[in-house]
Amino acid sequence: MNAAAHTDDDGSDEQRPAHRLRFELIFASLWLVVGLFLLPALIFWVGGALLGPYGASDQQGAGLSTFYIDFFADLTDMSGRAWSIALGPLLLMYLLRAVFIGVKAAPVERKTLDEDEEPPAPRRAPVKKEPKRPPGRPTRVEPRMGND
Repeated sequence: MNAAAHTDDDGSDEQRPAHRLRFELIFASLWLVVGLFLLPALIFWVGGALLGPYGASDQQGAGLSTFYIDFFADLTDMSGRAWSIALGPLLLMYLLRAVFIGVKAAPVERKTLDEDEEPPAPRRAPVKKEPKRPPGRPTRVEPRMGND
């Protein structure tokens, strides 16, 4: 979320749990989609590149669709291997979030100015000085286009 766009006055305390629940549902849904659709496709392509074409030799043209059919059949058969693929990304993200629970950024110290102090001047990039050229020498050289 953009911290600058949201202030403490954005919502009441009753709306915060609803926003949090909505965020958690969207977060979980996206990682579940990754586990159900993107990760199996990645496994299919990497397996095909490393191990050869998918399927037994009697299956002619066993491709990605056959892999998905077998994957979802394994999900309905309660295969632990298929369920770990499907839920793996979601569980990994929740595990990473659990590691960082309670970790907050260090507070920024702000120096308060006394009444008689002036605020510091804004920093500016130093001005580069051009090297001095010897007198009588042209500052710009033009190419000659004639035949003389």
